[in-house]
Amino acid sequence: MMFAQLSRTALTAARPTLSARTTALPSIRPTLITRTIHQTSLPRSPKYERFPTDHGGSPGGGPTGPTGRPDLWSYFKRRLGGDRAVYVYGIGVGGAGLYYVTHLERVADTGRLRFMDVDEAQERELGRQTQLQTLSEYNRALLPPNHPTSRRVRQVATRIIEASGLGRVKTGGEMSAVEGKVPAFGGGGDLGEILMGGGEGGREVAEGKETEWEVYVIDDKTTKNAFVLPGGKIFVFTGILPVSANDDGLATVLGHEVAHQVARHPAERMSSMKVLFALGFLLESLGLDVGITRLLLTFMLQLPNSRKNESEADFIGLRLMSRACFNPTESTKMWQRMSESEGGSKGLNVDFLSTHPANQKRINQLEKWMPEALQVRAASHCGQTASQLGGFLDAINPVGTYSQGIW
Repeated sequence: MMFAQLSRTALTAARPTLSARTTALPSIRPTLITRTIHQTSLPRSPKYERFPTDHGGSPGGGPTGPTGRPDLWSYFKRRLGGDRAVYVYGIGVGGAGLYYVTHLERVADTGRLRFMDVDEAQERELGRQTQLQTLSEYNRALLPPNHPTSRRVRQVATRIIEASGLGRVKTGGEMSAVEGKVPAFGGGGDLGEILMGGGEGGREVAEGKETEWEVYVIDDKTTKNAFVLPGGKIFVFTGILPVSANDDGLATVLGHEVAHQVARHPAERMSSMKVLFALGFLLESLGLDVGITRLLLTFMLQLPNSRKNESEADFIGLRLMSRACFNPTESTKMWQRMSESEGGSKGLNVDFLSTHPANQKRINQLEKWMPEALQVRAASHCGQTASQLGGFLDAINPVGTYSQGIW
């Protein structure tokens, strides 16, 4: 009996202790939960920070309070591989910048500043290799040098080139000898010689010979194009002749293409590719996506520079054709015909995705330059020698318009 009473008393005394433990648990659990959350959040937070944050005035960050500014210097060091890598990159960027500045030059006809580190020997040798490849590709479509259309194109090119003192154009007989030497499947050439300025093109520049231009006409009515390779190699597709319509229109096309070579735009493009490669490598090293890097360089540098070169060739070409006594006002009409042949809208001026300016922009620019072109034409002697040569060719080959030639 006494034992039962003592046990009941002990149970009664023990209950408050159990109750106290029970009520104490809620006050302990929040502390444990808070501590657990705090411990798991620390290693995960850097995943959501692209740039490390500077939490103090010291370089490594201090307890003085957050500034909220991204620590770019620490990010660059981490991306590049440490302090030593940063120094190496800094020396490389500084050397590249010095090399860039020391290879800047101005275009003679426009005064535009550009980067150029390709010499004329390299440029001509690369042009010679492209010439052999083009002749091999269109070997069966080449018109004979004495074909009426070839003579007419060569006559216009002769007036443009000789009026500006750019050299001489090979005659039909000389062109026959040149075409007889062209290999059926293109020419060879050591890549080292090309890049180091060797080979046939390099010897021609080293000897200081006058440029001898060669005119090739390719019978391809579907291709509305013409181009000039370094070293004076002119290629004209017959598809461009209906668009040019007359001698003045063809002079617009040939003047533009010859102007590319006068301003050495092919060499400029080869030089700019090195700059684009270096910038792309640097941006990718800093963590920028490869696709985004290429898009930025294409839309911000490559395409705008290409359109700038085209506009510059329009300006120089207009002066070349005017100096040769062609009618510069025909240039705007030619580009209007080109726009119509391409099915484009006359008022469409969107060209940020293109390597060439919009046709209407070209027309507007040509109209702006027209007064100066007319002055150039009026100040020239209108090429009496070229006119006499043209009369002689017309006498031995009486062709009124291009439509009577090949199509």
